[in-house]
Amino acid sequence: MIYFDNSATSFPKPECVYEYMHEFYSNKGVNPGRGSYKSSQEAVELMENTRALLSEIFEINSGKKQVIFTPSATFAINMILKGISYQQNANIYYTPFEHNASLRPLYYLKENQNINLIKIPINKKSFLPNFKKLEEVFKNKPPSMVVVSHISNVCGVIQPVEKLAKLAKKYNSLVLIDAAQSAGLINVNQENIDFFVWAGHKSLYGPFGISGVVAEKKSLQNIEPLLYGGTGINSALKEMPDALPYKYEAGSNNILAIAGLNAALKWIKKTTVQKIYDHDRELTQKLIEMLQNFIDIELFLPENLDNHINIVSVRVNGYSPAEFGKLLDEKFDIAVRTGLHCAPEAHEFLGTNSEGLIRFSLGCLNNTHDLKILLINLSEFLI
Repeated sequence: MIYFDNSATSFPKPECVYEYMHEFYSNKGVNPGRGSYKSSQEAVELMENTRALLSEIFEINSGKKQVIFTPSATFAINMILKGISYQQNANIYYTPFEHNASLRPLYYLKENQNINLIKIPINKKSFLPNFKKLEEVFKNKPPSMVVVSHISNVCGVIQPVEKLAKLAKKYNSLVLIDAAQSAGLINVNQENIDFFVWAGHKSLYGPFGISGVVAEKKSLQNIEPLLYGGTGINSALKEMPDALPYKYEAGSNNILAIAGLNAALKWIKKTTVQKIYDHDRELTQKLIEMLQNFIDIELFLPENLDNHINIVSVRVNGYSPAEFGKLLDEKFDIAVRTGLHCAPEAHEFLGTNSEGLIRFSLGCLNNTHDLKILLINLSEFLI
């Protein structure tokens, strides 16, 4: 199989991920922190080492920030958005490129907590915020929360999250960055970012079942836990302990997935984030140039490709996205994603919400050979 669906999950993983998951789980796959015996404490050490590796790769100040583990990025986003007590008619800003992991909690808040959802004005060609308009809107309707997807999972545009966060902080707004597509690929200064949500199974090259949030410790004071239960400490308390990260990590941690993430992070550290970024950018440019040679293919890209990486969504003349994806799969064993990609407002913005698009998404383990195979097969039936 030629795999072009890395925005859903990176595949395959580095071999060291599979090997270490098997090794650790076979020998030390016990419940971390629930016993004083050696294996349980070694599982705790693995968790803390993984938090330290995340802090190192994200280049964050662990004195001000807390790494919290969750089962998925969706869980982390829900925990944050639903854990805040909003004032009536609070203004929450978001971009049209948000994933349903953010959109559906936001829709829920609008219906149930009487908050205002306001779209950040986005330029139709650059796919980036119109900051002049945004400043005017912020002055008239100050933000309480700004939610931004760092890299769109539909069109690959990279949002200027540092600039957006700095502007939002002028109004003492909270800032949530959905970095599911970018964590491990692009580092940002998190000084003005309250919540940086990451997904372990995408550009961090770990397995499913481990994701989380890097949170400003003082911002967590206003977040109620989404889940209540055992933590392994202060078991006599009727409420969740205030100690971090335990307050937000009820239940048994997925030590198997954490082991896989640990191995993936060590692989990223050795490879370096910069080399992964350079590889993905170069391969993305080659894919774009290749697809542009086909008259039958329409590409949906921002005008400035300096603000773009990894994801190329297209429409193919004569085929619905579903038909084209099925053809690639059944005839050529090429995996792509079709449809709305769990981001319906992105397709409204692009004018493709009737059927969606065909998405090619690249990862560090794709190579030029994959593109050559794609080119040979596309040339069989496209102009």
